[in-house]
Amino acid sequence: MSNEPRLDFPMLDSTGSDYHSWVTDVENHLTSKGILPIIQAPNPDLLFNRTSTKHAQAVILMRRHMDKALRLEYMSIKDARERWVALEERFGNVQDSLLPDLKVQWNNLRFADFKSVTEYNSEALRLQSMLRFCGQPVTEQELIEKTLSTFPVSAIVVSKQYRTEVNAGWIMRFHQLINIISVAEKHDNILVRNYNSRPIGTKSVHEANYNAPKKGRKERNPRNKGHEGRMGPYNSPNQEGNRKFGEDTRGGNATRARGGRGNPIRGNGAMARGGGAMGRGGGANPPRESPQRAQRAPQLKGGNHNDMCHRCGSSEHWFKRCKASEQLASRYRAYRDLREQEVYLAEEEENGGDVNLTMEDFKAEDEVHKDAADFD
Repeated sequence: MSNEPRLDFPMLDSTGSDYHSWVTDVENHLTSKGILPIIQAPNPDLLFNRTSTKHAQAVILMRRHMDKALRLEYMSIKDARERWVALEERFGNVQDSLLPDLKVQWNNLRFADFKSVTEYNSEALRLQSMLRFCGQPVTEQELIEKTLSTFPVSAIVVSKQYRTEVNAGWIMRFHQLINIISVAEKHDNILVRNYNSRPIGTKSVHEANYNAPKKGRKERNPRNKGHEGRMGPYNSPNQEGNRKFGEDTRGGNATRARGGRGNPIRGNGAMARGGGAMGRGGGANPPRESPQRAQRAPQLKGGNHNDMCHRCGSSEHWFKRCKASEQLASRYRAYRDLREQEVYLAEEEENGGDVNLTMEDFKAEDEVHKDAADFD
């Protein structure tokens, strides 16, 4: 936790640059407490009782708002009037030391050097106040001329427009010019922000069926409606391929049902000779034949089983595992080449003459048909 006292206004530093504003703040606070005459010269016409308590209140206020170096320097002065006069003698002529620096700052002030209109307005008003304190007041016309003459070169047209309005008498005060420039700055920022938000011509164009309702995702198992999440032992569908297929879930063949067969529990469900289960009467029930499971077709290992062997045409194995003879492979190759030929192929000769076919032209084709086996 900091030990610094709570400040009502800025402290007075050892350079005395803000002495004029510090004096105004101290006088206002003493007036609010009703003890302002404690730091003024004695006035016989004014009835004011100068007590030690009032002196202490004024000294505490001034000490709390002074720099550490000034506190040590004026620590021995207990009277509020004496401390006030000592500070006035030291910093009363601070204008002479501040004026040269303020003139340089005023000459270097340019509107184009600031990022925003608000920053320029604050600096211009600060220099105007400091120069007035030093006895060099700045008029409204000088502020307007300083602003219009220091516009950036890219905005020279805008500067001429504002100067025309000033000459016409539409703009007569500095704050009027600042308000107009601030509004124009806001509009320019909005325009630039909208331009940079998205490149030109990149607006998404709606498709032809943009408003058409989209179909949802298909259900994986339509038979499992109403059962969300993972399939459990009680919500699995009773279908072929399930390990519970063909079994009755109540009584009968259920392993956990009361009085059922195959229940190794002592008592009613005890196993009897012959495979039956002992009931309450002690008799053995004849075993019930369970339905046979459907025989599944043997599955081939790996890959897509719809593919055929490219060597012999069999669908039971692949080309790398083919053990067919060379004679069968050559016949299948001839059969496959025959199937790939175009049936209705007719080539036209350039001379356009008639084609005379004889029986000799079909002997080679008949021999191929005889050698090729029927694989359909």
